[in-house]
Amino acid sequence: MKIFQIDLYGRWCLACPNGIVCSENLDRNNREYKFSLYNYSGALIRDRRLLAGQGPTDIQGGNLNTVWLSSSGKISCLDVGGYLKTINPETLEVQTIAKLSNVIDGYGSRYTMGRISGSHLEEKDGRIVTTFESSGFPEDFTYYLVSCTNTFQNFSVIATERKEKPPSSEKLEESRRKGGPLESFVDYYGRLRLERTFSVDWKRDMVYLIPDIEKPEVERIDLKNKQKVKYQIDIDIENFLVERGEFDLYNEYVASETPEILKQRIKSTLYIPTHASALMGTMVVGDRLLVITGNRNWKKGENETLVYKLPSLEYEGSFFIPFSNYQNTKWYDPYYINVNRIKKDEDYSWRYEIYRLVERSS
Repeated sequence: MKIFQIDLYGRWCLACPNGIVCSENLDRNNREYKFSLYNYSGALIRDRRLLAGQGPTDIQGGNLNTVWLSSSGKISCLDVGGYLKTINPETLEVQTIAKLSNVIDGYGSRYTMGRISGSHLEEKDGRIVTTFESSGFPEDFTYYLVSCTNTFQNFSVIATERKEKPPSSEKLEESRRKGGPLESFVDYYGRLRLERTFSVDWKRDMVYLIPDIEKPEVERIDLKNKQKVKYQIDIDIENFLVERGEFDLYNEYVASETPEILKQRIKSTLYIPTHASALMGTMVVGDRLLVITGNRNWKKGENETLVYKLPSLEYEGSFFIPFSNYQNTKWYDPYYINVNRIKKDEDYSWRYEIYRLVERSS
């Protein structure tokens, strides 16, 4: 059920007990932000503008993947300066909690949340499960599923994971080897290929992770003994169609955001695969695992979602769920947030849609 929708040039929106809190850029250089608190009927309760900064009551950056509703009742945020901040959802005031450590026992200190693409994060009862990558990620595409406290201390690596090298990287490397003008793919699925896509079953201390969106596989990882098991999803991905119009819209958006100097140096080619990706998301909802496939109704903006009972993973059926055309979604029980790219007045903006998911009884 959709509970909120707003269009803005924003960074994030979160559903909180007292209403919806949104963060918006007031200029494209990220020098000024506006926090806004709305009630669930969409009426503005209060807002607050503040300049970007690194002071104890300032904030800089933050996006949908690095902002979450903490078990403390406040909004937690990792800003670009490497600080853990909190935002009071009632007063919209900012407080600095700690300077983040990137030291992982046995792995050194050159690790951080995803620079190349978004790092997913889930927290419950003061415990965080997220992903870290090293400075070598662009070469080996290896990242780490880690757990830590909600103040980012006592890191422990649960599993080592690897992404497949995306077609855009291979195309760029090929053009470099040949010499002459550089050529790269504009890949509609590029963001999703590198996204760390997982959901935590806190009740049973399990993580359900999608290793590769091109393969119909889900990996289950035990948080306690760190054992991994892969499960095959019974779907025919060759029947997952793509819609040229949505790919063209993305290509147009990328062109509008690319500086002219880069357009002169790099030839961009729109990459359209033969079929849609196999899997595009996963969520643990109560005693059910939802797996979002690439079987998409493009006009309605909905993707087929498979339902499995936990912990047996017995298949129970399917339905269609709204899914972002930007493939930027956030799940935290019981809320599901979509970020859609929209065009308004010859410019691009973002449409935030917040849904509340309720598990049906057996």
